[in-house]
Amino acid sequence: MSRESVTLSETDLALVEALQVAPRAPWSAVGRAIGLNAATVARRWARLVEAGAAWVTGPPAVSVWNAHCVAYVDVTCSPRHRLAVSGEIAQHRHVLSVEVTAGGADLFVTVAAADLQALSRYLLDRLERIPGITGTRTRIATHLYRDGSGWRLGALPTQAAAALARRAHNGHPSGPGRPLRPADRALLVQLGLDGRSSYPALAAAAGVSEPTARRRTARLLQAGTVLLRAEVAGPLAGWPVLVVLSVDPPPGRLEETARAVSRLGQVRLCATLAGSRPMVVAAWLRDPAEIHAFELRLARTAPGLTVVDRLVTLRPVKRMGRLLDEDGRAVGAVPMDVWADPLEAP
Repeated sequence: MSRESVTLSETDLALVEALQVAPRAPWSAVGRAIGLNAATVARRWARLVEAGAAWVTGPPAVSVWNAHCVAYVDVTCSPRHRLAVSGEIAQHRHVLSVEVTAGGADLFVTVAAADLQALSRYLLDRLERIPGITGTRTRIATHLYRDGSGWRLGALPTQAAAALARRAHNGHPSGPGRPLRPADRALLVQLGLDGRSSYPALAAAAGVSEPTARRRTARLLQAGTVLLRAEVAGPLAGWPVLVVLSVDPPPGRLEETARAVSRLGQVRLCATLAGSRPMVVAAWLRDPAEIHAFELRLARTAPGLTVVDRLVTLRPVKRMGRLLDEDGRAVGAVPMDVWADPLEAP
């Protein structure tokens, strides 16, 4: 499968969804779910990864940090500098995702850091000093109700998905856990680069033995310290439109609204935020015309909800550590090392 001509069959989509459900499931289990043998499934997945059409990543969960230090940043740039600025920002280890957008901002950027002080240093001393940036608006997450690990393609039969779900490793983060050792951090960085990394590769990355890598990886997954997710190039999968909405919930119903919205199938992100416009919602859609229908669905889901602002992605640049081309295909990766010093990290 070449990068010049990539199409995804129904079997490919079912394979991707099988890994959305159980990102580290053995190929034998994945094969049973989609009706192929293990060797064929492994070859198909290798072709998808080589083409940049799909991949498994593992961003660290909010539970590993001392505070809720994920921020969503609207960036405005001087004319003609958007692509240059987005490309520079995408190389930063503390930047998880970057979208070039149309609407009230030129870029929509997701940033994470180990604590509030580190987040502040990155935003004030690094991001805002990039030539070409004319303004930023930052909102810090207070609670994440839905992220990309919960989004599904809808290509896998319900029974097969349920069988795979019983094998899934992702845990359920409930709050800050115990401090991570350097080896655990190294494991998290490696899982971010490849969520299906072999145990020998994980052991090498962390500088520990293979049995130790197995035990520590299992503990990280069980605790929900890392949220493994299978990703797919949206346009190739039939979801070419990403819309990001800033939302005002009905008075006194922030948590209730966020929970209801997070259950909608198109939603890839739903978080509550500190500051004005206290909710952000991002969804994948099949056509720009669906934006209005999606907003109407939001209003019906939570009567009284108001969409204050909307951004539509013109070009994806980075998603959870993966550098993307214009078609949303992975063409590189930047380690998501949120513990690094923001001013010393690449």
